[in-house]
Amino acid sequence: MAGNRTGVRKHILYCVTLLICLFISGCGSLEVLRVEGTVSEQGAREHLAGGQKALAQHDYQASLQEFEAALSQSGNKPPGDEALLFMGMVYGDPENPKRDYRKSIAAFQRLAQGYPQSNWAEPARIWMDSLEERERLKHTMLETLQDNERVERLWNDALQENERLKRLSNETAQENQKLKRLSNETAQENQKLKQLSNETTQENQKLKEMMEQSKAVDVEVEQKKKGQGE
Repeated sequence: MAGNRTGVRKHILYCVTLLICLFISGCGSLEVLRVEGTVSEQGAREHLAGGQKALAQHDYQASLQEFEAALSQSGNKPPGDEALLFMGMVYGDPENPKRDYRKSIAAFQRLAQGYPQSNWAEPARIWMDSLEERERLKHTMLETLQDNERVERLWNDALQENERLKRLSNETAQENQKLKRLSNETAQENQKLKQLSNETTQENQKLKEMMEQSKAVDVEVEQKKKGQGE
């Protein structure tokens, strides 16, 4: 895998070098193209050179307009392949504030499919694979971030639920403590009532004994009265 990535990087550097050479030599070869090429191809080459110049000045909108004009005048022939290559590069340039990787991939794909024999077909495939991989990684990263956010929300929900259960547990413990105190107070009250009942029973027993003694005294008095009368 590492060897493949190294090869891809070397190939990309090679493509970049070719593009630089193309840009440098473009102005010098323009005069020859005006003589040897068709009027349509000459116009396409002029727009291609204008797009390269605008791109070098980081005027991305103007460069796209020139490359689109070059593609339109190419009639599915060179330099349409080069125009598509540069369009893909403009859309994929990280410094382009209006960069659009999907449009960049589409331009490279159109080049690879529409100009399979072009010298730029293979570099376009490499750029396309690189951007597609970047888009896949971006998508994976977004999914990971969404998963992390979802896990964080679940974690926060779990913490809140644990806090609620903790409060409920504390409230239950307090309520149990109240019930325990009430139970103890009730037991103490029952003990007092039991004591009072025992004391009442004892009082009643005393009263009963006193009544029996009083009755015995009355009987004794009556007997004495009868004895004296006789």
